[in-house]
This record gives sequence, structure tokens and C-alpha cells, in this order.
Amino acid sequence: MPKSAGAPISYTTPWDTIQPAILTQAPRCQAKTLAGTLCQAPAVSGRRRCRMHGRTNPGPPIGNRNAWKHGARSAEKRALLATIRELDRF
Repeated sequence: MPKSAGAPISYTTPWDTIQPAILTQAPRCQAKTLAGTLCQAPAVSGRRRCRMHGRTNPGPPIGNRNAWKHGARSAEKRALLATIRELDRF
């Protein structure tokens, strides 16, 4: 299949000429780096931090459900084992 000898396809859009100006005027992240300077990345809209410093995760669930694995050392289990040990003495 022969290649067409037409002009190359241009992939530029009107946003290509506006984008750099928008990025240079964007507010910057207020997080401190390890060097002690401010982060140079643009802040997420409506926030003070960039996408790398802004924590999108709300954190752990309320309560201590993350520590619950099997219940072997729960208060109910300890009380039950203490009762069994008391009964076993007799």
C-alpha cells in the first residue's frame, strides 16, 4: 500500500498555545521539601498542596478496625480463657 504524499497531520489544538501561560500563573504548592524550599509543583485547584503532597486518602476508618485480625487477644476471649483456667483448677 503506497503512502500518501500529503501534508503531515497537525495535532496542535488551541489549548497548546494557552497551556504554558496557565501553568506558569497557577498557584504553587506550599509544602516544604527536604531541602527546606517550597515545592515547585502547581497546587490542586481549590487546595494549598500539589497532587504529590495533598493526601487524597482520608485516612483509616473510624475506630481501631485496622488492628482487628482474629480476636485471639480480645477482652471477651481473655475473660473466657480466665474462666476456663479457674474452672480447670477444680
